[in-house]
Amino acid sequence: MNKVGLIADSSCDLPLEIIGQYDIDIVPVSMYFPKETRTQYIDITTEEFFEKLVDEDLHCTTGVPPPKRYITAINSALSKNEQIIMLHLSKDLSGIWSSGVVHAKNIAPERITVVDVRTTTNAFGLVVLKVARLIKAGFSKEKILLILNKEIIPNIQLSAFVGTLKYLKRSGRIASLQHILGEIFKFKPLIIIEDGKLESPTKVRGEKASFKFLEKLGRKLTQVLPDNETLVVIHSRNISRAKELTNILRTLNKKRIEILTWEIGPAIGVHVGPGALGLTWVGKPTNELLEKRTKK
Repeated sequence: MNKVGLIADSSCDLPLEIIGQYDIDIVPVSMYFPKETRTQYIDITTEEFFEKLVDEDLHCTTGVPPPKRYITAINSALSKNEQIIMLHLSKDLSGIWSSGVVHAKNIAPERITVVDVRTTTNAFGLVVLKVARLIKAGFSKEKILLILNKEIIPNIQLSAFVGTLKYLKRSGRIASLQHILGEIFKFKPLIIIEDGKLESPTKVRGEKASFKFLEKLGRKLTQVLPDNETLVVIHSRNISRAKELTNILRTLNKKRIEILTWEIGPAIGVHVGPGALGLTWVGKPTNELLEKRTKK
């Protein structure tokens, strides 16, 4: 029996090999298409999801997993571990966290601590990975929760550009006029997650400008992130540009920074669609990293 185990919902979008490596129990989220329901990590891959969303142009929504999925994940984790940390995406983006709180309380409240990580998709995945590594390193549950709540969650960052405004409009994230003007002028909004909510503080014009923005941001991160920190290049059905950005950052990386490439999954993919590209890390936010200092 291990001292501490880990549960996360599948909106963390972690690669399966990491989930297996750290024995993370997953509460899978479902995708609701017009004529069928599919479940992440069970009967649909991210590639298949985007084929349905884009190639077949099917409308898709996601929802809170049914009780059985929480119960299965919780019972699996409890069978292997004395104490459990249960991580869920921001409660401002979904009801998944609140349902997790209910099920944990009903099953083993003295053994399970449910945490709202205040983010989603690959940023959520980075939080999960960091917690999994703390568990593997032998930290106590109390110490992990202290690091999680004081150091990781307040500083988890995500900055990404979408490839198209179509899916933001479809999901109601932007108005029709914004969509029309954005398509005409080729605007690409910068998407960040701030205090648990999706925000768009700025925009650039065209793919070349968005890539240049991320390259500049990544360059700064390779300079300021400490050794052994993790920087993740994230994308949605945009692997060629993600690899290009990854290779540039690895060339710039003069420290021992781990640079990974992960794909955005269905929970956020349904809103951003294909073509997204961005970065996620733990540290200072984008505006502080790229602020222009005035000369005295």
